[in-house]
Amino acid sequence: MRVKSNACSLSFTAIFHRCKSMAEFKQAHAQIVLRGLLHPPSSLRPVISFSALHPSGDIDYALLLILQAPAPTIFLFNTVIRGLARARRPDSICSSVHLLKRMAEFDLPPNNFTFTFLFQACANVGCGSSDLGRQFHSLVIKKSFGMDAFVRNSMIQFYSVCEKLQDAQLVFDEAGELDVVSWNTLVYAYLRNGEISVALHLFEKMPERNEVSWNSLIGGLVRIGYLDDAQRLFTHMPKRNVVSWVVMISGYAQHGQPMQALTLFREMQLLNQEPNAAVLVSVLSACSQLGALDHGIWIHSYIQRHHTSIDSIISAALIDMYAKCGNIKLAMQVFHSSREKEVSAYTAAISGLALNGQSKEALSLFEQMKIEGITPDGISFTAVLCACSHMGSVEKGFHYFNSMLDVHRIKPDLDHYACMVDLLGRAGLLEEAERFIASMPINPDHAIWGALLGACRIHGNIEMGRRVGSFLIESDQGHDGRYILLSNIYVESGKGDDAEEVMRTMRRRRIKRVPGSSLIEVDGVVHEFVAGDRSHEKTSEIYLMWEDMVRQIKKVGYSAEIKGVLFDVEEEEKETVIGYHSEKLALAFGFLCTEPGSMIRIVKNIRICRDCHSAIKHISMVFKRKIVVRDRKRFHHFEGGSCSCMDYW
Repeated sequence: MRVKSNACSLSFTAIFHRCKSMAEFKQAHAQIVLRGLLHPPSSLRPVISFSALHPSGDIDYALLLILQAPAPTIFLFNTVIRGLARARRPDSICSSVHLLKRMAEFDLPPNNFTFTFLFQACANVGCGSSDLGRQFHSLVIKKSFGMDAFVRNSMIQFYSVCEKLQDAQLVFDEAGELDVVSWNTLVYAYLRNGEISVALHLFEKMPERNEVSWNSLIGGLVRIGYLDDAQRLFTHMPKRNVVSWVVMISGYAQHGQPMQALTLFREMQLLNQEPNAAVLVSVLSACSQLGALDHGIWIHSYIQRHHTSIDSIISAALIDMYAKCGNIKLAMQVFHSSREKEVSAYTAAISGLALNGQSKEALSLFEQMKIEGITPDGISFTAVLCACSHMGSVEKGFHYFNSMLDVHRIKPDLDHYACMVDLLGRAGLLEEAERFIASMPINPDHAIWGALLGACRIHGNIEMGRRVGSFLIESDQGHDGRYILLSNIYVESGKGDDAEEVMRTMRRRRIKRVPGSSLIEVDGVVHEFVAGDRSHEKTSEIYLMWEDMVRQIKKVGYSAEIKGVLFDVEEEEKETVIGYHSEKLALAFGFLCTEPGSMIRIVKNIRICRDCHSAIKHISMVFKRKIVVRDRKRFHHFEGGSCSCMDYW
């Protein structure tokens, strides 16, 4: 955008109101400055507001303008302080205090909005700003703003974030007449600090409860995982709005209860409630978790019928859903048909390709993304490093890992380090993986050590496995997988006494093993199986079908792999122990209920074992069926006796 030569005849406010992006604002302002044109501080209002508050603005530019303005107004100062609070930067508080001092230089006393935004900035920093917040509180009392509803609510929020509930309660009690927002803020304050009974008691005492009151309490309960309590409140709401549905459906999806999310979505449909984009994204996430492709296809059709366009967020959710349901072809169709290909869509597609055994295609798409001028983020690199891990390319993995900081100025986090340890571990470079952990600039978490322990089992490194496993079962005592992995390492190396000692420790600590389970969708209904399951109405037919399938694949060389079965099971019983794993029962059920030759998709919650992997490879060859199994790590596309993972998982 250009400022014409007759700019003097046009008000500066009008010039800035014509701008639609940060680049245009800067260009217009630069031309005004270069021409030496004088402009009053009020004319800066559009550019400062955009710079400070717009998602694509530039808070540093807003700071520069306000500090150089000859006579800024209180509104402009408040706008920049508000922008600093929103920015959530570590230096937001210091910059806000500096602006407060600058206001004093212009003899501009802070008003109620100034303090509201200052407390919001303190709340964003958290406990580290408690002393400064108390000083602001003293100023509020001195300047008699304590009765202002906005200031009061921001103080309650600030004290609750700093875990100063007594101070929050004191502000509430001293307020006299209270509005519903004050009640909502205090209820949520107790809720976020784990005082559930107090929050519910206050909620019952509220003289007036609006939809925000209900949604705030339900949302708080969902956030801390009290889904049953949230559901009870949701059921008793006098009136639900779309936010109520979003909170509950997204809560179920985010807390690993996808069945409940889909059930609630169906209820929403029956009540003729129109879902918004947030609901649709959450439902697609639920379908992803379940591997419920039929449900996902129906929701995609619903979106196409009821939404004029598919934005980048829904597009990424659709790509992710199709990829995690094992249909990468449909995922890529959505990707290529998307009008807006932002980083989220590329990342979903790259991750989906990697999970489905197409790592080379994933890396190619990543390079294409950079050519298109789309800057990768940290999540993009997690997807790329996973692709390198799945294809066993250590050299490429380090190339991309090093480019994060060197080229893109992205500081690797724990997820990226975990990917690298997984990459080295899968490649059998266990000593290199351990040295890599030792060289990390941040402390490794349990997931990183867990990746190394898993690699120890795959490659039979007993000594390192003993060392890493012993560390994990002491430092991460509640995680059942650590005990199981270490026990299996001992079993497979013939150290039965050591394995039994690990299991005794697990029992003594009352750690329950998460059972392996598998999901399969047939005719739009999701069925779940666990190992040795006999609860299904077709149990007899399922077991007969599996036994017949085993007889057929044994004719072409299948032999049960019993190496990892616990040492205290008799040899003749070991084949029975592994014979009815959940994915085998789900597969037999799929054979019973689907047409010959059709594809079968199964989702498993833990890593597929060697025997199941071998058996399904043989089944895909003998029965000429395509079988897709998603385990905790990746997809396995079985066809013609081979697997897309190339036995590298």
